[in-house]
Amino acid sequence: MVFVKGGSFMMGDYIHVPIKKGRSPAYWSRHWDSKPAHKVALDSFHIGKYEVTFREYDIYSKANNIPLIDEKYIGRTEGFAKYRKPDKPVAEVSWQEARDYCHWLGRLTDLPFDLPTEAQWEYAARSRGRYVGFATDTGLADIGRNFPPFERYGHPVGTYPPNPLGIYDMSANVDEWVLDWYAEDYYQHSPERNPKGPESGTKKVTRGGSYRESPEGSTVYNRRPTKPDMRVYTLGFRCAINQSTPIPQAHIPDDAEVEKALAPYLKPPAKQ
Repeated sequence: MVFVKGGSFMMGDYIHVPIKKGRSPAYWSRHWDSKPAHKVALDSFHIGKYEVTFREYDIYSKANNIPLIDEKYIGRTEGFAKYRKPDKPVAEVSWQEARDYCHWLGRLTDLPFDLPTEAQWEYAARSRGRYVGFATDTGLADIGRNFPPFERYGHPVGTYPPNPLGIYDMSANVDEWVLDWYAEDYYQHSPERNPKGPESGTKKVTRGGSYRESPEGSTVYNRRPTKPDMRVYTLGFRCAINQSTPIPQAHIPDDAEVEKALAPYLKPPAKQ
């Protein structure tokens, strides 16, 4: 797990290039549900360094007498063996199945495991809320070096460099479930302190973009409304721990090193 020191940031998309006459505003995402940028303050927390893998989920399934994710469960055989690898992110799990896994870890460790909230996810992906477009080592998408090319079957977790907090694959491996219900207008009235999304809804939020997305679809601002019982081969998850003091095993990023790594690449809001 990676310990993420809490703080305040402007959550949501913003114009990062000055508007030119006759041109549309340069946002990271073309979708309006990621706007407006709004102030959010978060307590410290932990988040998984990697997405949960098939190997880890299989251990959980066997320990709890849950059927393994196999070909009949997935309902498709084309290329199954190519993406169901132990070190690739688990897929084909619903929102509740993902959350049950996190809660199981909590029972084993006596720690408050859960899915990350949408705000926690974005704050961590942006290396504590810095002005970047992608969860990569530079905040930019350099295809083939820190960002995957279009892939048919995905890649093992940790294949590409992490973001400066030390978190891998928050852009373009699998989409990831987060805790929140989805509302298109939520950013217009989100509470500032530790937001957890609407109280109810019909769809959950997924984040991150998958290996079948273009870079435009894998920014740290894209939000996807997804039915909670959806199971697809490009959708997985990672867990969080809602504890504001570091656990002994946690990686604790050096904030000065994070700033140094991203400083040449930051794209703050453009002056208009």
